[in-house]
Amino acid sequence: MALTVPYSIKLINAIEPYNITWFEEFLPPDDYEGYAEVRKVTNRNILLTTGEHEYTRYGFRQLISKGCADILQPDVNWVGGVTEVRRIIAMAAAYDIPVIPHGSSVFSYHVQTAFANCPMGEFLNMSPGADKIVPVFGNLFKDEPLPKDGYIELSEKPGWGVELNKEQLNLSRPYPRKANSKL
Repeated sequence: MALTVPYSIKLINAIEPYNITWFEEFLPPDDYEGYAEVRKVTNRNILLTTGEHEYTRYGFRQLISKGCADILQPDVNWVGGVTEVRRIIAMAAAYDIPVIPHGSSVFSYHVQTAFANCPMGEFLNMSPGADKIVPVFGNLFKDEPLPKDGYIELSEKPGWGVELNKEQLNLSRPYPRKANSKL
């Protein structure tokens, strides 16, 4: 997110021989002209992705209309939930742009499985040593789905298909509540 347009162009051209699939979120999120310029002048063997730090469909409309990315990556939690991400996915579908939701675990997986232009899900490796597969949300859920052999199987349970791990949560108030408080 902190590179410049000239440096991004040089870097993308330099890594092209290494068969990198995509180059993600390399400029500040609202540098629409910069993303469009990089996409226009770089080798098309490396896909350019962005969107995890866009927070509304209006930003995604800019990314799409200016031709900024080959793949869009909205974060379900950051764009306002499923309703808003559906709007973004529909806009992208109208331009044949794939969407790979940014790693919001079970929330992204459910959205991703519902749309044809979402070809895969993103799993964030949250292991401190990157040496094992651990849940994205730590102990928040008792049964957060994890990848196995490159696939994630979603639960048939209602809702998001996960159970909140109440025993692991600190549900105490950060400050004492007064009996006659107007809060």
